[in-house]
Amino acid sequence: MNYIKYTRTFVMMEEQTADFSSREAPVKGYLKVETGNNKGALRCVVQNLKYYSRGDYIYKLILFGKNRDRTLHTVLGGLTINRYGNGETYFRFDPLDMDGKGNRFHDFTIAIVAAVSGSNEKEPLHPVLKGIMRKSNAASDKTEAEEEMRGVQLVMNQEEDTLLDAAQVQQQEQAEPTAPRQEQEGGMPEKPVNYNAFYNEYLLRFCGYTCKASNYYEDVFPFENDRTEARWKRIQNVASLPLVSPGAHFFATQYRHFLFGAKPDAGGVACRYFFAVPGRFVQEEQPDGGRSGFVYWQPVVGASPGVHNQNQTESGYGYWIVAVDAATGDIVEAG
Repeated sequence: MNYIKYTRTFVMMEEQTADFSSREAPVKGYLKVETGNNKGALRCVVQNLKYYSRGDYIYKLILFGKNRDRTLHTVLGGLTINRYGNGETYFRFDPLDMDGKGNRFHDFTIAIVAAVSGSNEKEPLHPVLKGIMRKSNAASDKTEAEEEMRGVQLVMNQEEDTLLDAAQVQQQEQAEPTAPRQEQEGGMPEKPVNYNAFYNEYLLRFCGYTCKASNYYEDVFPFENDRTEARWKRIQNVASLPLVSPGAHFFATQYRHFLFGAKPDAGGVACRYFFAVPGRFVQEEQPDGGRSGFVYWQPVVGASPGVHNQNQTESGYGYWIVAVDAATGDIVEAG
């Protein structure tokens, strides 16, 4: 299959069990898959999944297929859902090597959203949603799909411990603090090290990756007089917002998106990155009161510019913006 040419497909997913429905309505979901230039992007949208605030269950997206007599599977990752049971998660993949073993995207024909127990290691995986990624145009294709589904259950039973271990390791890495550093002889501590460089490098990696994958994000032109001179992208997966800013994450979640922008220099290379979070030009909607760098605000096209003072009762819709220096990863003022 040619992955150079751009293609887009939608895969509808059907409910497999009502045990993980958040309400009487059935669990729903679909996949939007895009490939082009030997790159791939997949968006998984789910509705009405039961939300577990304590991590009793987590949801994984798993692809299955068949190559000759071998059943293939690859775990794309975990799904992010809100307390209402809805979620939208993005995944990037290499269509020429989906699982790190040389198997291509078209080798995988079934997508499963599975619930994984976070407390009972012996509990099997629970298929919640299933989607067929390749149409069956012949009886042989239908038979092959049925054989793959039998293989799916076998692999899920065999691999459940691996998935659980990976999930537990991930949770431990997020929860456990860095081990304390040893002291030098004589009880004197070593010279303190500034670890901010790691955060800066993480920010720059995210920004660089988003720029490279920009063709998979929607172009937006939110501002009439944009002083940032950035090219803006709308990102709906708010969980991917990489900034340490509770306020930014809160408002991005409320409005279900944030904007990512990049400003090129004379040579066409990004010299500054931007993150923009929706909000009015009022103090109560400024992320973290500006302490995390969101001190610049721009109204959207057609909105009132707003006045930032104590007597302001109404304000136009816009975005609070923070900038990242593309050379150092430092957070700087956008305006």
